[in-house]
Amino acid sequence: MTSDYIHGYSRREQQRLVAQARVLAPHVFAGLDLGTGGRLLEIGCGVGAELDLIHRQWPGLTLTGIDRSAHHLAAAHDRLASAIAEDRVRLVHGKAERLPFATGCFDRVMTVWLLEHVADPTRVLAEALRVLAPDGELICTEVDNRCFGFTPARPAIAAWWRYLNACQADAGGHPFIGGHLYRIAKDLGARRIATETIAVIASQLDPARRALQLDYLEDLLLSAAPSLAAAQLVGGGDIAALKADFAAARADETIEFRYFAVRLRCQTPR
Repeated sequence: MTSDYIHGYSRREQQRLVAQARVLAPHVFAGLDLGTGGRLLEIGCGVGAELDLIHRQWPGLTLTGIDRSAHHLAAAHDRLASAIAEDRVRLVHGKAERLPFATGCFDRVMTVWLLEHVADPTRVLAEALRVLAPDGELICTEVDNRCFGFTPARPAIAAWWRYLNACQADAGGHPFIGGHLYRIAKDLGARRIATETIAVIASQLDPARRALQLDYLEDLLLSAAPSLAAAQLVGGGDIAALKADFAAARADETIEFRYFAVRLRCQTPR
C-alpha cells in the first residue's frame, strides 16, 4: 500500500466513505448478481460501507473484508456489528499484497476503488487470484481518472483534479489504473477476462441524482485538501475557487458531469 491515504482517517472521512458507497452503489453493483450463497472477500474493505450494502442485498453470502487501516476497520466493526455477531461477516487486519488466506478459499473476490491507492496493483491482483477458488470470479471496480470532466468546463475543478491525481501518484498510487486492468489480468494468466465502462453522469435529466452527485464530488475533492495543501499544491484561494465552481454548477442545470470508471471481471489461471 502507499505510505498514506491522501484523504486521511478522520471520523469525517469515514462518514464520507459511507455516503460515497451509497451514492455510487447503483453504478458499482449494476449488472452484478453475487448469488445466494458462497464466500466473498473484499480486499480493501475500509469502513465496511460496501460490505454493508452487499450483505443487505445478498444475505446468503458469507463475507470477509480485509484492510490495512486499523482506524477504518474499527469503524467497519461498528457498522457491521450485527452481521459479525451472526457470523455473516468477518473482518481481518492485513495487507492486500500478502493476503493471510489459503489458496482457493473464496468463490468471489472484489475490490472497489482500491487499486488507485496501492503501490503494486499487479501484486494485489495476483494475490486476489491466488485466494480465488477454481472457476471463481474476481470483480474489480476501479478508477480511470483521465475520464473526468464538466461540460462546459469548470476550470477550478479541473485544476484541483489534476493536483489530486499528482498527489496520488506522488504517494505511490495509480489514479489511472482502470486503463491497465485488462493488461495486468492477461499478464497474470487470468481466464475469461472482460472489462466494461461504468458511466457516472450528472445531468438535468435526473435533477435529484445530479444534486447528490455534485455534493459527493465536492466532498471527495475537498477531502484531499489537507494533503494537497501539505504538498503545496493548493491554498485558500484554490479552495474558494473550487467551491465557487461547484456553486455555479448547481445553479446552472445545463452543466453536466461525466466520469467513466472500469470494471474488470476474470477467473483464475488454470
